[in-house]
Amino acid sequence: MGEERVSEQVSLLYVPLGEEDPYPEEDWDYATADTKILTHGFHAYPAMMIPQVARRLIRMYGREGQTLLDPFCGSGTSLVEARLAQLNAYGVDLNPLAVLLARVKATPLPPESLQESLACIYDHYRRLQRLPKEERQKYVPRFFNIDYWFSPQVQEDLALLRSAIWSLQEKLLRDFFLVVFSHTVRECSYTRKGEFKLYRMPPEQQQAYRPDVLATFLAKAEANIAGMAQFVAQARGESWLQVWQGDMRQKQPIPDETVDLIVTSPPYGDSQTTVAYGQFSRLSLQWLGLPDEEAKSIDSRALGGRQAESQALCYRSVTLDETTERIAQLDRRRAKQVRAFYDDFSLCFTEITRVCRQGAKACFVVGNRTVKGVKIPTDAILVEMAEGFGWRLVETFERRIPNKRMPLQNSPSNVPGERGETMTREHIVILEKQG
Repeated sequence: MGEERVSEQVSLLYVPLGEEDPYPEEDWDYATADTKILTHGFHAYPAMMIPQVARRLIRMYGREGQTLLDPFCGSGTSLVEARLAQLNAYGVDLNPLAVLLARVKATPLPPESLQESLACIYDHYRRLQRLPKEERQKYVPRFFNIDYWFSPQVQEDLALLRSAIWSLQEKLLRDFFLVVFSHTVRECSYTRKGEFKLYRMPPEQQQAYRPDVLATFLAKAEANIAGMAQFVAQARGESWLQVWQGDMRQKQPIPDETVDLIVTSPPYGDSQTTVAYGQFSRLSLQWLGLPDEEAKSIDSRALGGRQAESQALCYRSVTLDETTERIAQLDRRRAKQVRAFYDDFSLCFTEITRVCRQGAKACFVVGNRTVKGVKIPTDAILVEMAEGFGWRLVETFERRIPNKRMPLQNSPSNVPGERGETMTREHIVILEKQG
């Protein structure tokens, strides 16, 4: 009886392409929508596109059997929605944690196998716990600042849990639980909760903080298995998924003119002064075995992370020229950082244009950030940039961000005490590739 109720509830979550949308007149805010349905709630990630926006864009511009690309896939929102709509999907991201999250969230796995694997992990962990103290300590890794972010007991518990997960032979199952493990790493660390950047809780809180690593892991595992069961019930069809770590400024393994639809939410600006994807991911990546230098360098390797030598560019944006000139009058260095981000973004457009068919639609969900008190109209800059690559504007929608995925204020210059407002609105820019 319980299974019947679950199936009935799940069936209301997704309306197949070609059938009437029950909410065709709803605005783009989705202020009361549940954004953690299915696998979308597997793991926190900065500035996530909500599934309702991705779903609506796919319904408007996609068709079953087509191929979708998200060139900045993050944790995989658009890829999950593509699989539900029976579109094939490519996902690319520079951050290896994002690639892991996106692949796991968009890959249907049998809930029964996940439950069996969870029982194996639990048994293996309990066996490791019975080892002598000196034997258990051999499992604890050494990486940059591990003692700063984790208590000795949490280090040991996480190390044993990681070993138990790695004992699983099937990679897809192992990756599923590594996502749960990544969540557990952040929850059981000394990081301040609700932050994306790395801030440590004050010493008095650390002394009282005694997280139960195993209980945290088991609770999240059960929740994610339930979400996967819902996803499996709806992800029918024979669509395929390919997700990899890559840099869209460089050529990707996608054939020319094979992509029909792009649905993506690119970075708002360089990660070091906007959304710190690398900082958010660092502790998880270190525990997952990524070398310290690679884990620490994600933000500097992202768009605008390094100011390259001047290069030949295939775009011109009068709006960007005017905006950076206004910023330069206040701070020339910050103006160069802003320009570096858009120059890098334009290099991605070269690859996006190559892989898209004539007539393909590209949906960009962008935010207009503020630098030195100057609002940067990314939506207008994007349209002008795209025109240089043979794209035309179809339409622009605006949405309020009702449930902020970033703080109301941030430190855009990283100068202590200097604060600035973050975005409260997004623009959804729809482009079409011309002949």
